[in-house]
Amino acid sequence: MMDEDQDRISNLSDDVLAHILSFLELRDAFKTMILSKRWEKVWTLTHSINLNNKSCVRRFDQRLSLDKEIRRRTTFINFINGVLFGDNMIFPVKAFTLSYYFGYADFIRHRHSPYLIKWVDAVSTNDLEKFDFSISIDCTFPVLNMPPTLFQCQNLVTLSLESINRVLISFDVLETVCLLSLKYLRLVKVRFEEENTLKNLLSGCPVLEELYMEPGDTGFKSIPHFYFISPSLKILRWKREEGFRGYFVVKAPKLEHLHFVEHSMLGFSMSVSPSLVSVIMDIGSSFGHHGHISVKKLFQGISNAQKLEWSTHHTFMAKVELDNLPEFCNLTHLKIGSCQDLYFVSSIIQHSPHLKHLIFDKDHFISGPMTWSPPVPVPPCLVSHLETVEIIAPEGQTSYEIELILYLLHKGKVLKKMIVTPFSCMDLRRKLWESPNAGGCKIVFSDFPAGGTSR
Repeated sequence: MMDEDQDRISNLSDDVLAHILSFLELRDAFKTMILSKRWEKVWTLTHSINLNNKSCVRRFDQRLSLDKEIRRRTTFINFINGVLFGDNMIFPVKAFTLSYYFGYADFIRHRHSPYLIKWVDAVSTNDLEKFDFSISIDCTFPVLNMPPTLFQCQNLVTLSLESINRVLISFDVLETVCLLSLKYLRLVKVRFEEENTLKNLLSGCPVLEELYMEPGDTGFKSIPHFYFISPSLKILRWKREEGFRGYFVVKAPKLEHLHFVEHSMLGFSMSVSPSLVSVIMDIGSSFGHHGHISVKKLFQGISNAQKLEWSTHHTFMAKVELDNLPEFCNLTHLKIGSCQDLYFVSSIIQHSPHLKHLIFDKDHFISGPMTWSPPVPVPPCLVSHLETVEIIAPEGQTSYEIELILYLLHKGKVLKKMIVTPFSCMDLRRKLWESPNAGGCKIVFSDFPAGGTSR
C-alpha cells in the first residue's frame, strides 16, 4: 500500500512535469524551483513563456505607489531578460504569450520600449509554434514595429497580435514572409503601412485556415484596396464599424465561413467558393446616406452559402440590380437584421428556392423607403420549402413590414411555425390571430424566441 506522505508528483518524468507547468504563468512555474532539488530546473523545460504584468500596474492595483510600480516593472523586465538571455534561459521557446500593460512607469523610465522588440526577436526562431502578444496603454506611446524575424518562423502555427485601446502595433512592408505552418492568424488594431503588406503576408502562409482582423480606427486609412488572397483559407472574419474607406477583394476558393462587419466601405467582390457554408454580412457604404455598392459583385461570391445573416446600413441597392440577383440554390437559413427597403427582402427570397428558415431580427428591419409590392411570381420556397418564420422585434413593426409578414403566412404552403417575439407586438399579434393561413401554420407569441403562447 502506498505511503500517504509519498511525493508521487515528483516521481513523474520531466516531460510530464514540464507539460503540467506549461499551463501556469511563468512566474508561478518559476516558484516551483524551491520545492526540492528535483524541481530546480523543471520549469526551464516547459519551452513555454506565459506572462502577464497586470500586478505591476497601478490601474489594476490601486495600492501601488509610483515608486512601487517602477520597482515591480523593473523586476518584471529583469525576470524576462533572465529567462530569455540569462543563466536560467528557457530554450527553445515553443510558445510565447505576453499580455503587457503599459503604465506611467513605462512612460517615465522606458519610453521607447526597446526591450519588447528585443523579446519578440529573441523568441522568433523556427522552434516557435505559438505567439500571442497583446499590449494596452493609457498614455501616449510610440507604435511598435514588429521585427521581420517574426514572419520567418517556419513552424509557427498560431499568431495573434492585439493592441487594446488604440493602435500600437505596426507592420513595415513585408518582403519576405515564410510562415509555412501557420494555420491561425489574428490581428487586432494592427496598422499596415501600405497596400501590399497584407497581400505579401498571406502569400507567405500557404496552409493558413483562419484569419481574424479587427483593424481599429486608424489602422488602414491610407490603403485603398484590401486583398484577401489565400488558396487554403477556410474562415475569414473582419470587423470594423467605422473609419475605413476602401475596396475589399476576397479570393479564397476553400472558404467555408465568412463573417464581415464593415460600415463604411466603397466596394466588395469575392470569387465563388464551392465549400461556402455560412456568411454573416453587416455592411454599409461610405457614400453617406445614399451610398451605393454593386449588388452583382457583392452577391456573386456568396451565392453558394447555406446560411446567410444580412444587415446593411445606409446602403442603396438599385432595383435593376436586385432583379438580377444570382440564385442562392444552397441557401436554407436566412436572417435579416436590417436592410434599406422591402424590395431587397422580396428579391432575395425570390432567388432562394430551397429556403427553409427565415428570421427577421431588428426593431425595424426596414430602414429605407416604405414601399411594398408582393413578388411575382410567388417565390418557389414559399410553395415547397419554407417551414419556419421568426420575427424578433422589441419595438414592433410598421404597417409595411406587417404586410410582408402576412404575405409569408398566406403564401407559405408548407409553413409549419411562425414565432413572434415579444409577446407585446399587439398590432401584429391581432392581425396574425385573425388571419387565415394556407397550411395550418402554428403561430407562437413569446417574450423569448422558441417558446410562449401559441395559436
